[in-house]
Amino acid sequence: MASFQVGFYTIIVLAACKVILIALEISFNIKRPRAIFLILFGYTSAFLALLLGCMSFISLRAKRPDLPGRCENADADIVGDGVRAAAWTQVGILFFITLTGIFHFYKTAVKEIGGGLIVTHVSLAIALLVPLARKELSPIDAILGSLILDAQGNSLSIQLVTKETLAARWQVAIVLIAQLLGLVIEGILAGSFAANLLPGTKSTKSCDCFSVFWWTWFSNCPSVTPNNVAPFWIYFGYRFLNILHGSYFAITRAGTFDDAEKWDKENLCDPCDRCREVSNPNKLCKCHPCDQCHFCKVCKRRARCHQHQPIVPTQNPWNGALILRNGNICRECFNCKSCGHSDLDGNRSVLLSGERFSEAPVTVSANFLESSVLALLSMISVEVTMNFNMVQKTDPIYAVGQVTALIIAVGTAARAIWVFLYMFDARTHSAY
Repeated sequence: MASFQVGFYTIIVLAACKVILIALEISFNIKRPRAIFLILFGYTSAFLALLLGCMSFISLRAKRPDLPGRCENADADIVGDGVRAAAWTQVGILFFITLTGIFHFYKTAVKEIGGGLIVTHVSLAIALLVPLARKELSPIDAILGSLILDAQGNSLSIQLVTKETLAARWQVAIVLIAQLLGLVIEGILAGSFAANLLPGTKSTKSCDCFSVFWWTWFSNCPSVTPNNVAPFWIYFGYRFLNILHGSYFAITRAGTFDDAEKWDKENLCDPCDRCREVSNPNKLCKCHPCDQCHFCKVCKRRARCHQHQPIVPTQNPWNGALILRNGNICRECFNCKSCGHSDLDGNRSVLLSGERFSEAPVTVSANFLESSVLALLSMISVEVTMNFNMVQKTDPIYAVGQVTALIIAVGTAARAIWVFLYMFDARTHSAY
């Protein structure tokens, strides 16, 4: 099967599966919301992206022979070793923090590493826009920069499933704006590259032909027709759909987590119902509930109700009509016996009723897995394209632009690792 056919069919199947999964998610949530569906859809999307993405690399060896006038030199401030190393570091650390956040509820540095990624993402976008506006951007810099932008844009979605980022509504807004900005620039650059419209292609005769692997091989070579860019545009639409899906998830939950974090800070107590039932309670638990009334002696918060006595139907005082309530709602704690959510919060509830912000796990959704896979595939595509084309960088790794990117990446990564290691010290560390 030709390179174009493999890339075309794999991305078509991936985009179609994503549409189907989102439609099923909407359908299930309308009928009967269950958190398990979000978890299953997150794992399924990630598995499909990984499987089909790996299949697209089957056509890697189908690259056309090099043509005269091909590009060899790339701007080190855009695709240099330091810039790529910084991207790998930030993507890897952010994925690690989010993955381990499934299993614990302690404070992490996910906002710091996410903020550092925003800075490098916007910096790269500016580094691409300035030479484009000055009509000095070469095709090789445009397309390789677009690939790195894509990897960073996918990575930005990872932090949107962590409770710390969701509680910082300003950071959620910045992430969404940065993602859309990066995707628009990515589309402009890739489209101009494929159509041979970049200013550098007309002014620089020594560099008017370059091939890139992005789900399939396509190029800007004038003598190559067609240039097989269709799979990229399907992938572009798929990425836009992913951003919309992730944005909806983040926007609808940011308010709840923001309120929960504020309440947690105003009521300094870390209640844990399980500690009342064991002889050796967790040292991190500071809740002291009364055995008779079940109210905490510190924060006056009622412990969770486990009896789930149904709410008795009442009559409307105005017309005498019988007011029926969900039989699964407990009249003591207003928790739903089947799903655990509070009837007081309605459909906006994300945290369980009676569950503190500090009690919830760091990672609240499995959707980050798909974004991580897509970021990984884009970074691999950058490395593959540069190796196959034997691309040379204009400056060494200690150039100003590369050193700046490395400092931001290493600094935020060191902070994230320090916080992660520090959370194992139970003597001095608390959840929040």
